[in-house]
Amino acid sequence: MGVSPSEGLAFIFEVSDAPHLFLDEQPPGTTGLARRLDPAQFYIACRWDYDEYPKESLLQHMALVRAPSTGLQFAASPADWGPNSNTGRVADISPGLMDALGITTDDDVEVIYPAPADVNRPTPTVWVAVTVPDGVNVALTVNGTQVFP
Repeated sequence: MGVSPSEGLAFIFEVSDAPHLFLDEQPPGTTGLARRLDPAQFYIACRWDYDEYPKESLLQHMALVRAPSTGLQFAASPADWGPNSNTGRVADISPGLMDALGITTDDDVEVIYPAPADVNRPTPTVWVAVTVPDGVNVALTVNGTQVFP
């Protein structure tokens, strides 16, 4: 990763701003949020025009990222401003997104922001452990839908 161990992000200031994008723990020897991004999550950095896309709005929408060489496309969360213009790239994507798209560094991608509403979005994985005493009934409801039992 081309960031320093202490480098932050341009518009995400706390893990709680976008918890789905981050590892549970800060990697050893690092302090910056850029190093805490979960490489398995789908995220993107572009040189966003803040006049057109204010920082506050970037976390409210997904981007559609398409690899012309494979035809694959996925929704991704904006996570940072970049890459540096010296790289010759106009977007950086997470390793997980790169793998899913079937591409490597410096391959071409097309980015549409905000993503159209009908784009499949990655489903966050949430694990919940519950200890229930014997004889107690439990029901789990997510977004108003009972999912357990």
